[in-house]
Amino acid sequence: MNKNKLGAAAFLSIVAAVLALVDIFLYRTVMYTYTPVYYMLGGVIVLALLGCVLAKVAPRIANYVPIGMVFLLASAIVWGSMLMVNQIAYVISGLDGVDTIVTYISFAEASRNTMPMGT
Repeated sequence: MNKNKLGAAAFLSIVAAVLALVDIFLYRTVMYTYTPVYYMLGGVIVLALLGCVLAKVAPRIANYVPIGMVFLLASAIVWGSMLMVNQIAYVISGLDGVDTIVTYISFAEASRNTMPMGT
């Protein structure tokens, strides 16, 4: 076995770290962001670097690093996507900005107060 070749886990860890770095820059352009997503993506990058260091020092411990990376990356995807799905619903319904949401709530309250009882 050649010790200088990258294994599949090391290659996928590097790919995950690069994707997390790209995601950090792309997530900044989203209208509604959730701050812990940045920490999760940064954690993926830190774990990838830690895995590279531990691969030389303690290879048995380094085998568990990708598990943490997968957990953090999946959490970032779920939490980041949840707010984007809400944004898509706002765009579809025409409630894109805060001012339109306030106007809509005011209109709904006014129309609810003027409706006859029993409807």
